[in-house]
Amino acid sequence: MEKLDVTVLYVEDEESARAALSTPLARRVSTLLLAKDGREGLELFRRHGPEMVITDIRMPVMNGLAMAREIKALRDATQIIITTAHSDTSYFEEAIESGIDRYVLKPVDLDKLFRAMERCMGTILLERERQRHQEEREKLIAELQDALSKVKLLSGFIPICASCKKIRDDQGFWNQLEKYIQDHSEAEFSHSICPDCAKKLYPELF
Repeated sequence: MEKLDVTVLYVEDEESARAALSTPLARRVSTLLLAKDGREGLELFRRHGPEMVITDIRMPVMNGLAMAREIKALRDATQIIITTAHSDTSYFEEAIESGIDRYVLKPVDLDKLFRAMERCMGTILLERERQRHQEEREKLIAELQDALSKVKLLSGFIPICASCKKIRDDQGFWNQLEKYIQDHSEAEFSHSICPDCAKKLYPELF
């Protein structure tokens, strides 16, 4: 079978069950993380952020459903599969409320577990695609905002009088160049006299 490109966290307190399932799981997924109880599983989730979690329900320190609620609060899109015995059916309602996505009865049948994982993988791929579109959208918006901030507000042909240098606006009125630019751009002005004008206006100083 093709290996699933996903990181999976497997949480099981019984060492023999964990050892028996970890080998076929490691062959089936790109990365496998192992934990012996819910608290350790939650720490591994916070550290590595796996997209899929397989967990037992009854465990010491923190049970699987308590861990699942914490994980869903951190990342609701995480796919969680519980492995449960027939005697744990009383937990099903709580499992639904905890956001559990799939369940597999113990003793675990590998074919059924792998089918559940494949269905979860389909949801994961959809979430990855949604996230990719969201990131592309945010990147595009940022690029557009950056481009707009650099676009000059004045563009096209601007009618200007060759004599008085006034500019005709869209309504046909003639305005001083300074006023027109202030109304149509974010430019600010500081005033001084160029050397040629200074000689004409103040010949006695030159």
